[in-house]
Parts: sequence; structure tokens; C-alpha cells
Amino acid sequence: MNMKSKISLLHCLASLHPCGVVRKVRPTMGSMWIVCCVWLASLPAQAATPVDAKAERTAAAAAEQAGDWDGALLHYENIYDSTVCTPEEYVQLRRKFEQLQPKVKPNTDPAKAAVYHVRSFAFRTLQVGERKNTYNEKQLNDFKQHHRAWADEVWKASQGQCRLDWKAHIIDKPLTRYDGFPSPDACMPYFDALQPGEADYVTAYALATGFNWSCWGGTIGSVCKGASFGGFNDAGDGGTCGNAEVQIHEWMHGLEMTLKWHHLYPDATFPNPDSGCKCGPQCWQPQPGHEGLYDWYRHILTVHLTRKMWHIMSLTRPEENPWLAELKLCPQFATLGPFDGTGMDKNGFDTAFINESELQPIPGKQEGGRTWRASHRVGLFMNLAGVYYPMERQVAYVAVCAKVPAACAAQVRIGAASACKAWHNGKQIVNSPVWRAHRLDQNKTDIQLVQGDNLFVIKVVNSGAKDWSDWAVGLRITDAAGKPLDSIEYSLPHAAAAKSPD
Repeated sequence: MNMKSKISLLHCLASLHPCGVVRKVRPTMGSMWIVCCVWLASLPAQAATPVDAKAERTAAAAAEQAGDWDGALLHYENIYDSTVCTPEEYVQLRRKFEQLQPKVKPNTDPAKAAVYHVRSFAFRTLQVGERKNTYNEKQLNDFKQHHRAWADEVWKASQGQCRLDWKAHIIDKPLTRYDGFPSPDACMPYFDALQPGEADYVTAYALATGFNWSCWGGTIGSVCKGASFGGFNDAGDGGTCGNAEVQIHEWMHGLEMTLKWHHLYPDATFPNPDSGCKCGPQCWQPQPGHEGLYDWYRHILTVHLTRKMWHIMSLTRPEENPWLAELKLCPQFATLGPFDGTGMDKNGFDTAFINESELQPIPGKQEGGRTWRASHRVGLFMNLAGVYYPMERQVAYVAVCAKVPAACAAQVRIGAASACKAWHNGKQIVNSPVWRAHRLDQNKTDIQLVQGDNLFVIKVVNSGAKDWSDWAVGLRITDAAGKPLDSIEYSLPHAAAAKSPD
């Protein structure tokens, strides 16, 4: 089977609802975690990656024979993270990782490691009606200690390729809403110290003994000012803190979302941590009598992630990878917002907050009482929740300049959550008042590109609905068959491009 055929069979989670929820019920005897809810969808086939698996395998074998363990590991990693493999091939590669990693010197310089940003918040008091719980100082110290244990585990598992930049905040104002766990809807209004786009992962903790739990913890996609969110019920007895096992479990859901939904890595590279120690045929088996899952988590973090994947795994850095590169998505936009659509028809979809057909979208320029700014795409789309806050029922405009050496027929492909409009050189080309999650190429429009600069402006409206509350946009320009134009150059709009041609 050739590469293109293999990719067409790949079930990729990248177009999953970015706000997908994974919740676990509180564990009982004989069961650790139960998945209650997750949203699934599929992504159109992707173009073949440029990595030659056969050549990489030959180079890896030659490096092994020469005793070049670092080089051998790198070539095997290239096959794993940059080509489509069968489940059996993935297992064989992970076995190679297990053999070679002990022979390769880990990175010891934190400055050379990728930085993953974590911001954690503990509510000193949870008070709903007459029921009230308050952390004591020892419990708050445990809360901070688990972050140290978590950071240590990540540093060891990644062989020094990833460093957690974590900050713990104690919130003195009582949390007065409880949704069975500290949910993002309940907690977000308290996160004044968190800036949009600051974190890759945000956690919230509440001392929940005596409350009606729905789960130990819940993980939600990148809607928390652009970060994934993990909410934790703390029993106050070390069950949630301590050795950080529960936190690492939930964080791994966040990693899974980041790798598959944002960066398009194949499903088989990284297992769902709820799958009960099943990550491929004969990949890993628990030791007899061993009830915990910590060893399995270590296995996943050690051999299911390559050094490249540790460096790419982010919601804040605009890193590319082979799975994204062939799509040739627009890498950055000028953005303007947010405009509040609360109370308006269609949340402001048909409201012109600015002169929409004659924009001057130049970073630094003011329009409609807001200032155009440069923002970048991370992964499959630009997450507007990581640019502006709040996002519920908000409206933003994004703009990009696409330059071609000669006039030509093309197709503009836009994915947006939720509803969107689009203009090409001042002419409206998309009118999509549809409330939905972001997916690649949702809106396809045939256009005629002019020679030189082509200005595209997109209006993106957040629905405010709880189940479809992501706010994102992506754009690429292709031929009619969906092949990206090789000659196209994307850039931020400038004064000349902002003027519509005659």
C-alpha cells in the first residue's frame, strides 16, 4: 500500500471538537476510570509526508552497526513521528526506543528543552449554600508538592527534552459554583492572573469532600484562554496530590488532544489514557498484582513520544510538523476584536462592527475602537480563545495577505468555529451562519486570484452554546482539487495590500 493510500485510511482525531470533554467517574473497586463522553469526527485524507521510511530504516540499521546510538534512535524516531505505520510497526519502533534510549545520553541543559507552560489554581474555599470546605496549609503545600513531582516525572520521561514551567496560585475568593468537579465555566471568572495564550495547560483544584462528585477529574480542550483545562476534586487525603498520578493521567488527556486535534498526529502514536493499558499488540503489560497505572503512564511518556514530539507539543508555540506541513495553512493573521455580540441577532453575525468591505487591517492600526494585532496559528487552526477573552458570543475579524506571481483560478478553504463571513479584496465570498465546531476546509469557494497581493478578511462569531463554544479559524488556498498552490506567499496585511484593486 502506498503512502497516499495509507493516509486515506488513517482515522485521525484532528478534526475532533476542540472543546471535547473527557470525564472519569470516581473509581470504584475493580475499576480505575470510565469514559463518560468524548466527541469524534474524521479528517479528510492528508498528502504524503516527505520522510522516506525505507531510507530512514536503512540509515537506522547502519547507525546501529556503527554504534551510533543517537543517530539510530533519531532515524527510528523519524519513521515513528513522520510516516504512517501499522500498529505492529509502531510497536516494533517503540521496542527499538526502549533498547536505544538507555544508550543515548539525555539532555541535561534546561535551556535546550522545550518549555510546556502550566498554570494551576487552588480555591482555598469551596462554598455552595451551607456546605463549605477550606484547605489547611498542609493541604496547600501538598498541592504545590504534586507540581514538583509532576515536573520531575516529565523531565525524566522526556529524557530532558521537555521542562514544565509551572506556577501555582491560591485563590482566596470562595468558589461558589460546583458542577460535580471544578469546571471551566465555574472557574474561569476567577482566573484574573491568567492571560490569553499564556499557558498550554490550566488546572483548578477544590477540596470537595462531602460534595456530590461526578468524577475525580475532567479534561477539556483548548477553550481556557487558549489552554487545555483540567479540573480536580481533592479529597484532602493525598489522593489527588501526593505522587501526581491523577494529575498526570488528566494531563495526558490534554497531551492527546494537543497532539491529535491540533497537530494531526496519527491516533496510534499516543494512546488514550483511559484505554486500560492497551496501546498496541504486545506493547506493554502490567506486572502481576500491580494495581496502579503509574508505570503505564511512564511507558507512554517515555516511548510513545519522540524527542521531536516533545518539542512540538504545545498550544502556545507555532511549531510545524510533517502532518501539518503538506496542508500549507496560513501561518498568521492580523486580528481585531473582540466585539460583544451578546443579545444581538445571531450573536452579531449580521452586525457590522466596522466597515467590513473596506478594511485597513494593518497591525497597530485602530478600527472600531480596537487595534489590529498580529496573531499566529498553532497547529491546525488559530485559536481565538488564546487571543481574546472572554469568548462567549464574541466576534473577531482576521485578515491575511496572499501573494501570487500571476493571476490564476484558485479555491479558498476556510475552517471556522462557529459562524463566519469572508471577503476577498472587499468582495464577500462566504456567508456561513452555521454554528459548528472547527474542521478543515469547511467552506470552499472558487475565486480568481489577482497578480500580487490578495487581501482576505474573515469574520468569526462564537456561538456561546456550551457544546459548541470553541472559537477558531484556519485558511488555506488550493487548486480546485485541494492541492495547495506552491507559488503562494502568506503575510500580514500592509498598506498596499489593504487597498482593494480597481
